[in-house]
Amino acid sequence: MVERIARWHPDQGAAVAARAVGALALVALAVIHVVDLPGSLGPTPLVGIGYLGIISAAVLIGGVLIAAPHWLAWTAGAAVAVSAMGGYVLTRALRGGFLGDHGDVGNWHCPLGIAALSVESVIILLVLLVAAGAWQARIHAAQLAASSRSAARRVPEHSNA
Repeated sequence: MVERIARWHPDQGAAVAARAVGALALVALAVIHVVDLPGSLGPTPLVGIGYLGIISAAVLIGGVLIAAPHWLAWTAGAAVAVSAMGGYVLTRALRGGFLGDHGDVGNWHCPLGIAALSVESVIILLVLLVAAGAWQARIHAAQLAASSRSAARRVPEHSNA
């Protein structure tokens, strides 16, 4: 039984599914911003530049998650989601506008904005779940190492003298 426990590995299917959902959520975030981009490039060029940053970062990070998953890619995905959320809140909450966007102040019912917030929430939740899974795997590995060390101490040494 100890041998079976020692060979335990986290479910690789779950890791692949998490990466796929993360990449799809990032692509969905990019698509939402592409749809809203034409209306923001002319009147509010700084917001449009921010959109271009979100779009390019989301697509790039989604590709990295699929190709070579790493905790930095997950962190970058969460950073893009939090940045986009922050931009949405700031453009609506600041009375003087944010980045030259005065038209969205108080416009909390924008359908694309609500869709983006929903996708960003999924990304952040997924990153938290992946982090919790990694933490759990780390704790499990530490427990296995500790139990194997204590088992090694309990085995009596036989001398051949």
